[in-house]
Amino acid sequence: MTEADLLRADCTRCAALCCMAPAFDKSPSFGFDKPPETPCSNLDGEGRCVIHADLATKGFAGCAAYDCHGAGQRVTQEIFAGRSWLAEPQLKAPMTRAFMAMRRIHELLAMLKAAQALPLDDSERQALTALHDRLQPSGGWSEAALSGAPIDDIAAHTHEFLRSLRRHVSP
Repeated sequence: MTEADLLRADCTRCAALCCMAPAFDKSPSFGFDKPPETPCSNLDGEGRCVIHADLATKGFAGCAAYDCHGAGQRVTQEIFAGRSWLAEPQLKAPMTRAFMAMRRIHELLAMLKAAQALPLDDSERQALTALHDRLQPSGGWSEAALSGAPIDDIAAHTHEFLRSLRRHVSP
């Protein structure tokens, strides 16, 4: 699987994690409050959004704009081997934790992927590769590895590195 494939959402291979795991507050982007780890009331029993075709017009533009960058199917398929909270409700909490962590990882990977297109020098390319390797460990991710990963630390280093690249994009 290429990096581009890894970072592309495939809802058919996910367990509607974006509709269950994160919280949202009623706003112009979301039609009602939803606590974390709670299925959206617009989900049917099979994890499909019953208003998907009309999200924006029904007050859920935030859902229409949301992109998990492939974290949902990765958690469902890789971390939980195709299992789902829909069939096994006891998986809600662990799948939520894994999804929220993987979503951050995939956001960071997407930013590093964009940075690869810049005219980086050798030391910048090495730094990018080192950060990428922390976000994509050679042994892959597991539920335990995700829960113990220093994601805040990796995110801070990634953002610091990305800020150091401003000279490549500033006018």
